[in-house]
Amino acid sequence: MSTEQTIPVTILTGFLGAGKTTLLNHLLKGMSDQKIAVIINEFGDTSIDSHLVVSTKEEIIEINSGCICCNVRGDLINILSNLIKQEENIDRIVIETTGMANPAPIIQTFLMDEQTAMAFEIDSVITMVDAKHIWQHLKEEEPGQQIAFADVLLLNKMDLITENEKKELEQQLINMNPHAKQVYTTYANIDSRDLIGKRSFDLDNILNIDPNLLVETHHHHHNDQITSFVFREDRPLDLDKVNHWFAYLVQFKGEHLYRYKGVLYIKQLEKRVVFQGVHMLFAGTEGVAWANDEKRQSEIVFIGKELNYRELAKGFQYCLA
Repeated sequence: MSTEQTIPVTILTGFLGAGKTTLLNHLLKGMSDQKIAVIINEFGDTSIDSHLVVSTKEEIIEINSGCICCNVRGDLINILSNLIKQEENIDRIVIETTGMANPAPIIQTFLMDEQTAMAFEIDSVITMVDAKHIWQHLKEEEPGQQIAFADVLLLNKMDLITENEKKELEQQLINMNPHAKQVYTTYANIDSRDLIGKRSFDLDNILNIDPNLLVETHHHHHNDQITSFVFREDRPLDLDKVNHWFAYLVQFKGEHLYRYKGVLYIKQLEKRVVFQGVHMLFAGTEGVAWANDEKRQSEIVFIGKELNYRELAKGFQYCLA
């Protein structure tokens, strides 16, 4: 299949809490005239991001049975195969990976699976970089891999660092990936035209990083200290108790909380509350109102290092109205 016939693919990666879903929302708004299939993979067995992605006319497909770079690559291939068979043409695929994903096996899938390679072309690999917390996260293996394989590095949360910190970060990223274009944002606010359709993916650069990419099967093993816990509750929560609990978590557990997000059913409010947090940065807002026939339920996911399940479960139960 010629380049003109292939469906372009944007791979969106970045460590936990970097701002991928916020960026995805900006990109989708800027591409509202296109038919886009969005594939979302989350670290854990639940999908909070489906509540956070702006609903327009794109098709959202979730993979929650494992990490897209590990044991569910077959699921990705099957999804892509089904998209090809659809009667309605797809203009673009956007893949939002879990924050723990190594991009190499995902890139490899589009290059080495014959049917996938015939139908799709990687447009760009965009890695979100959390400018505020990246130095903490570089202790882990995954952020370095994500940065190395990017052709665009989107430095987010630039409003939270100083000019000197910016210069130090720029140099660090050049050392890690001298070929990637560096783009600066706050709240992941960027025009989709600056990122999409640029065909910035360069296989030669990728092969310089990993010469065995096209001949070796990649196996990615996550850090066992990083865990994901999900809590669900049909009974309503009390607003004051929720505020007290999250204040405690931010102050005393923030260092170990790489990512926490969810939807809350609050007794005192008619609308659901959507919240997101990264370490000691936390924000909660009112979402859309619950539909009359909709099951009201709180659902929270915590992702972090050395987390205590019992302690988190006890805190969540404390919040019951």
